[in-house]
Amino acid sequence: MIASKTPSQSRQPSTSANGQISFKALTSEIVDQYLADDRPWIVGFSGGKDSTTLLQLVFYGLRQLPKEKLHKEVHVLCNDTLVENPAVVRYIDDTLDKIRKAGKRYGFPLSVAKVTPTLADSFWVNLIGKGYPSPNRFFRWCTERMKINPTSEYIKTQVTEHGEAIILLGTRKAESSNRSHSMRQYERKGQRLRRHSLPGVYVYAPIANLADNDIWTYLLSVPSPWRGDNRKLFTLYRNASGGECPLVIDTSTPSCGNSRFGCWVCTVVDEDKSMEGLVETGETWMEPMLDMRNWLKEIRNDTMRREKFRRDLSDGLGPFTKEARAEILGRLLGVQRETGLTLISEDELSAIQWIWHHDFHDAPLVSTIYQDTLGGEVLAVRNQIAERRKEERTLLEEVCAEEGVPAELVEQLVQIEKDKSGLMRRHGLFQDIDMALKKYLKRNSEDATVEDRST
Repeated sequence: MIASKTPSQSRQPSTSANGQISFKALTSEIVDQYLADDRPWIVGFSGGKDSTTLLQLVFYGLRQLPKEKLHKEVHVLCNDTLVENPAVVRYIDDTLDKIRKAGKRYGFPLSVAKVTPTLADSFWVNLIGKGYPSPNRFFRWCTERMKINPTSEYIKTQVTEHGEAIILLGTRKAESSNRSHSMRQYERKGQRLRRHSLPGVYVYAPIANLADNDIWTYLLSVPSPWRGDNRKLFTLYRNASGGECPLVIDTSTPSCGNSRFGCWVCTVVDEDKSMEGLVETGETWMEPMLDMRNWLKEIRNDTMRREKFRRDLSDGLGPFTKEARAEILGRLLGVQRETGLTLISEDELSAIQWIWHHDFHDAPLVSTIYQDTLGGEVLAVRNQIAERRKEERTLLEEVCAEEGVPAELVEQLVQIEKDKSGLMRRHGLFQDIDMALKKYLKRNSEDATVEDRST
């Protein structure tokens, strides 16, 4: 039951008489807010300096309370896009395990959750499968799919169960002018909480007014309550010259700065200074990943690697071509071979093949690319299925040639029918057929135009 539905408590000053940050006062404010109502807390944790500072303050605050006052749940929520910097992932996973164990040791009503994007929203399924161009500032298709959606779903689950929830974020005004503007836009003077765009959700940013020096002074002088190593975190920052990607909860939350820990494939920034810094300080195993990231940015606007129309068939530079998608997959698997890391999952490979069969006649075989690059029999069963499809396609081409109809179009229509077969209501069947017909006509009219120009 919610004890109080007031938007917020009054914000108390957290500075001492000489103007210095008082972490004691900040901890007292956090305790006061915790005791104010029964709404569960969801603490955004990315493993960086800001979210670590925030969670340490929460831990020390809760340790001041007797067990009978630890009355509401605290969720430590981490988002994994599945393309995070591997060095940071190792550190975060180890830290989350320590946090989980410390919560039990202190008797906190604490749970640790790590959310990931759905298969359909994963980076490689969209970039290699659907051919989405590498993200940039103007088409940042990754943020909502990989960060906002999985985080929002977790938050909605808590709101459904409890009625309302409060998200604690380690965002700070000093990080950048854009972030400062965004935070001031939504804050209400004299109040701790602001409303979030999700119904029943409020945001609390206790460390909003801290500077970088305040953060590092605190982390290097106050022991980690979960027995973590803040000096290791400091070394990671120093080597990478990186900033921190916050828990992104809506489009008003800036995704990442120009120098940050985050997705190793991020092409929104011109240079990945954090990964470059790690390579320069000895993490040379990352070089193939850095090279691929730079290559993905380089080929983004290569007209020879892009369709001449978009996925909705409107005019303009479209998705990566069939050949480009196969090329990207081969290069990714090559990086996987060089680093020894699993950079793309079996489920993603299956989803990519499914999309390719819908998008193209004579689609490339994922299993062939996989075995040509990595070898082995990991995809043997899938390869058998692919070979069977190849035989079916050859037969289809022979029949279509006899009847004078385009095999490419017929194959697409047969695939649509297969997808809808067995369903009680074959919703969207006619729309899918209509799109297939238009795509065929569009692609062939473009091919004819190019042929005319070449002659």
